[in-house]
Amino acid sequence: MLKMGFTLPTFARHLPKSKSDLSAFCFLLAAIHSIGLFELLVVLPSIYSTTTHASDESGFSLYYFHVFMGVFFYTNVILNLYKVMTTNTSTRGKVLPSILRPGWRFCSVCESNSPPRSFHCFVCKSCILKRDHHCTFTGNCIGLYNHRYYIGLVFYMCLAAGYSCFLNFDFMYHLFGSTSIKSLLTVLFPMVSWIFFHTDAMTSFQVLMTSLCIVGFFLCGGLLAYHLTNALKGQIVYERTYNIDTYDLGWKANVSLLLGTQWKLAWLFPFIQSPIPCDGLEFMTKQNYESLKTM
Repeated sequence: MLKMGFTLPTFARHLPKSKSDLSAFCFLLAAIHSIGLFELLVVLPSIYSTTTHASDESGFSLYYFHVFMGVFFYTNVILNLYKVMTTNTSTRGKVLPSILRPGWRFCSVCESNSPPRSFHCFVCKSCILKRDHHCTFTGNCIGLYNHRYYIGLVFYMCLAAGYSCFLNFDFMYHLFGSTSIKSLLTVLFPMVSWIFFHTDAMTSFQVLMTSLCIVGFFLCGGLLAYHLTNALKGQIVYERTYNIDTYDLGWKANVSLLLGTQWKLAWLFPFIQSPIPCDGLEFMTKQNYESLKTM
């Protein structure tokens, strides 16, 4: 009998616990799959005939190239989402000292000492190692061990949304036949155009999917820029808020702590092995790092 990597009851414990997180997670899943199916089943077949594919000089089919890219983006988004949700980044399973060390704090909720850069999450109900923030769309905290997958999730969602926008602009041009004020208003406000311009339901749905891609591209792009800036400076959200640069070791060391020792390849696929060079209990500080370089 074939054994699966995980069973539904096992995965269910990683699902969002709060109603707001669960709603956001369901919306994210619905958006990912609806846009993915829309691009593969509606947009591409309308741009490239399924019988006579547009090909470049080498005879390589652009249609199948776009299909490949779509599947690649989709696979990375889903697998990074899965890894964000299932990777344990809490202090559970860690041997914590009974004596409060310098830089450590006592967590009254967990009733244990908490390492530097860790914070308690009342939604996840545990202290999170190198806690960056609680992600509503995944229902999980982003910390030391799943931060890489969160960056991968946002990165590939941004690429997928941008790629979809590129295809959809061509699709919209063929759909409306020309660029006009009415067509622009229809793309920007699909529901309004459906009501006032008497646009048919199918056209309104197609425009809605395009608008969703545009919004997703800018939202994911903004998130990616914000978190990559933090990563390059070696900061978590709390440290950026209070302008703390204690753990800024230079961009290479900072990226290595985020993506792992194989950071040059880790961003390509979430299952590429790239160990994090830190146990989450002790962190190299900027002062100590500079001292080691001068020795």
